Amino acid sequence: MGYTKEEKAMIWLDSFPLDRAKKAAALRLAREPYALAARFAALERALAAELGEGSVAAMRASLADEGYLRGLFASYEREGIVCVTCFSPLYPEALRAAEDPPLVLYCKGDVSLLKERKFAIVGSRRTPPHILRRTERLAEGLSRAFVIVTGHADGGDSAAIAGALASGKLIVVLAFGIARIAEAENAALLQKAGERGLLVSEYLPGQTARRYTFPARNRIIAGLSDGVLVVSGGEKSGTRITAHCAYALGRDVFAFPYAAGDPLGAGCNKLIKEYAKLAEDLVDISSAFGIHLCEGEKAPLTPQEERVLACMGGEPVHISALATASGMKEAELAPVLTLLSVKKLAVSCGGNRWGKV
Repeated sequence: MGYTKEEKAMIWLDSFPLDRAKKAAALRLAREPYALAARFAALERALAAELGEGSVAAMRASLADEGYLRGLFASYEREGIVCVTCFSPLYPEALRAAEDPPLVLYCKGDVSLLKERKFAIVGSRRTPPHILRRTERLAEGLSRAFVIVTGHADGGDSAAIAGALASGKLIVVLAFGIARIAEAENAALLQKAGERGLLVSEYLPGQTARRYTFPARNRIIAGLSDGVLVVSGGEKSGTRITAHCAYALGRDVFAFPYAAGDPLGAGCNKLIKEYAKLAEDLVDISSAFGIHLCEGEKAPLTPQEERVLACMGGEPVHISALATASGMKEAELAPVLTLLSVKKLAVSCGGNRWGKV
């Protein structure tokens, strides 16, 4: 992908381990990214006061090294990563309204999805099996009108991924760098999301997840989307952060209702009391946007998929038990289970447990 000089300068600035406040300070001093690089010598003293001598020395050395930028872009190209900066035509305008919008989005997959209409579905790791099944069906239906935006945790997020995966209208926002996908709890599902949809992160490819990266990630999910559905979450769940960010931006917020006293849905019920719209099915959401959606046809099964499905009952079962019952190895089961989830016939219940839809 070709980048303008401003985009290249922004990607260069973002390559240093500086927090967002320091990057913003550097940009204020130079007024624009390219000027920061072009007038670096004249700005050094002011930059050192804002960023520290060590950071300025590293930036100076990178500008003196002709291979620095060349190596940086070559590494992104090898990883299949496209950098969408706030100067890029693909940068979503809705995201600019979010609090502290990212300077660079590191993307893997179909970057054109950034310009389509988007709707977010988020849920906690502790999501009941029947809610997981409902989430998958709803994500599948909504993906006919929206690109589905979600996180990457097991549970509600994974159900949203599985529901939208077949359509390819899916954006997964990561709380770590794209190069760290293999370390994620649902790595196989994220790999497919990158192949059929789009993976997005504001973090450098090699950065690991940290406690602060999850709430920071949630503001991007909210900022990208026209609306947000919360399918599960306790009173202190991170899903409430996403909902609050969306509400602050004036976006529609929906939530599944739960029985009184159910701790897995206490956050949803509280959101409904405060400002969220109660959502029980596809119509509750699609009608709010003036959209009519209909059901799709079921995809055919392979012999392996039929065998695994026959070994599953109504209750979640661990993958090791499925391997024993089906006569398959766990490594062989993973892609089969992923495809069954794409076809809305199985759902990941967390902890390597799977349930039949």
